[in-house]
Amino acid sequence: MMRRRHRPPHIVLPLPFTVARRIMDLPDRPKRSNVFMDANLEAEGQTSDIEVVRIRDISAGGAKVQGVAPDVGTRIVLTRGRFTIPARVVWVGPTQFGVEFDKPINVDEVMKAAGPAKAPDKPVYASALTSDYPSQGRAAPRPSQPKPTDRRPLFGLRVAGSNR
Repeated sequence: MMRRRHRPPHIVLPLPFTVARRIMDLPDRPKRSNVFMDANLEAEGQTSDIEVVRIRDISAGGAKVQGVAPDVGTRIVLTRGRFTIPARVVWVGPTQFGVEFDKPINVDEVMKAAGPAKAPDKPVYASALTSDYPSQGRAAPRPSQPKPTDRRPLFGLRVAGSNR
C-alpha cells in the first residue's frame, strides 16, 4: 500500500507581492523617483518652526523624507519653490519618515522647482553623486607616520638600536 504525502493544511506558501497585487486586482503603485532635494517643512500648529528637510524619494502620492520626524498623523506642509504641498505623516523610522500628499502632485514640476536658500537649485540623483568617483576598491593612501630620528631614552626606556 502506497502512502500519499500531503502538506498540512495550515502551511501556506507566500506569494511575491507583485503576484499577489495582480491576483487581488490592486492598482499599481505610482512611479517613484529617488532624489536628494531639500524642502521646507512646517508642522501643523508650529508656524515659527520651519525646518529644512531632504526629500529622498517622491511620487505623485507621497514622499520619503529625511529629517526630524513629526509624530504619525501630524499634518505638515512641504514647500519647495512655488509649490506648497499639504500632507500627513503616515510612518516614522529612525532617520526618515513617510508622508502622504492630500492631492496628487506633478513630480517633474516639483523637482524642477528651486529649493530653500541653502539647497541647490536642481535635484541631485543618487547616480549623479557616485558617477565621478573612482571604484570603491581603491582606498586613499594613509598618511605616513613620522619616524623617530632622535634615539635618546624616552621616559627612562632606551629606544631599540640605541647605543647610549
